[in-house]
Amino acid sequence: MLLGSRAARCALSLALTLAACAPSNLGLRPPAGDAAADAAATKDTGTPATPDAPAAADVYVDVPVVIDPDQPVVDAATPADATARDAPAADVPPPLDAPTVDAGALPNLIPVISNPQIQERTFAAGACEVMEGCTVAGNRRLLRFDLTTPNVGAADLYLGSPAMAGRPPGMFEYGTCHMHWHLRGYADYRLVDPAGREVARGHKQSFCLLDSGRYMGMGVDLPAAERYNCSNQGIHRGWADTYGRSLDCQYVDITGVPPGRYRIRAQINIERVGAESSYADNESFYDIDIPAPPGADAGADAGVSIDPTLACTGATEGTGRNCGWQVEGTPRSCAPGTRVEVGCHQGCMPPLGVCAGDPMIRICAGSAPCPDLTAVATNDDACPGDGGPTRLCSLVAFTCPSIGRYTILTGAFRAGGAYECHLETR
Repeated sequence: MLLGSRAARCALSLALTLAACAPSNLGLRPPAGDAAADAAATKDTGTPATPDAPAAADVYVDVPVVIDPDQPVVDAATPADATARDAPAADVPPPLDAPTVDAGALPNLIPVISNPQIQERTFAAGACEVMEGCTVAGNRRLLRFDLTTPNVGAADLYLGSPAMAGRPPGMFEYGTCHMHWHLRGYADYRLVDPAGREVARGHKQSFCLLDSGRYMGMGVDLPAAERYNCSNQGIHRGWADTYGRSLDCQYVDITGVPPGRYRIRAQINIERVGAESSYADNESFYDIDIPAPPGADAGADAGVSIDPTLACTGATEGTGRNCGWQVEGTPRSCAPGTRVEVGCHQGCMPPLGVCAGDPMIRICAGSAPCPDLTAVATNDDACPGDGGPTRLCSLVAFTCPSIGRYTILTGAFRAGGAYECHLETR
């Protein structure tokens, strides 16, 4: 009995010794992540988050290197300055921030167009958007819109660090306007007539692919925290990236396009940089009526039959609503192409105007109130970081339209809400 116990103890000791020498205990394989600790990434700072890592195959094939989240993002290394750290090795695991999923599972991206807006802007010859080929110098008419690209597939779209060695040449570029990395040529925008003929073309838009928000079209069983950002690019399964209409180059230049009925066409992942389960749904359309440009005596809507000063029928919210606005005084004059600021926000520096409640401001070209589609500019919560009671006040800056005249509208964030907006301009 004593010999049996000693033999059992020896066998147990041997098993523990072998387990201690197993590859998983030698650092050759990262430990599985805790899904509950899926930390949120920061969009502005570009600090990558560390996701959970169930064992399976990569969604996007990358050079298998480990990314140090504490290292600053720099230009991708050239062969001359590449280090041993960047070299691929057969026994090195994929990056710790790379998702792993069931074999064969792939992401699936779809484009969603929303919130169109027609805007006039004057560009100098040296403007960043002129240098990047988005438009040309002079006074231009732009059709702006939001583009949201949800990932409705079965796995994350993973691209990883744009500075990772081994990338195809020109896959990423550093955007000097946005001050972060972009995936080149991710989206293509066209304006077509009802017969499908192209009448205007947008710049091939580059994206910083990240988690902007959860896409509730897939239900509520979604990852709870964002994972991807401009330094560690991708889109969570069940999340979406949104490029807002206010961003540089997020438009089609429609200068000279006659008024009429058209369709915005958006295509994404054109070069198929990221593998998807389907490419058949990478195109979408949005029907839109393009009004005539504002004339000397016409409002910016130029015949569009939306009156944003009519009472709202419900508790609608936000700058995009087209009801419940109030006209502030008579139309104002300005020198075309100059910068104008209108505000009721004593909290911004320097302060401009005074407010109470939660007001919004909309600027219209010409002498009449305008719908959101043709607003020159809008604002809600100009200085939310001021920390004081004025954080809900508004301040808007815009370029004086070619007509040399503009109309100011104000309204509460929620239709029917109480507010005061004592405006000043400069």
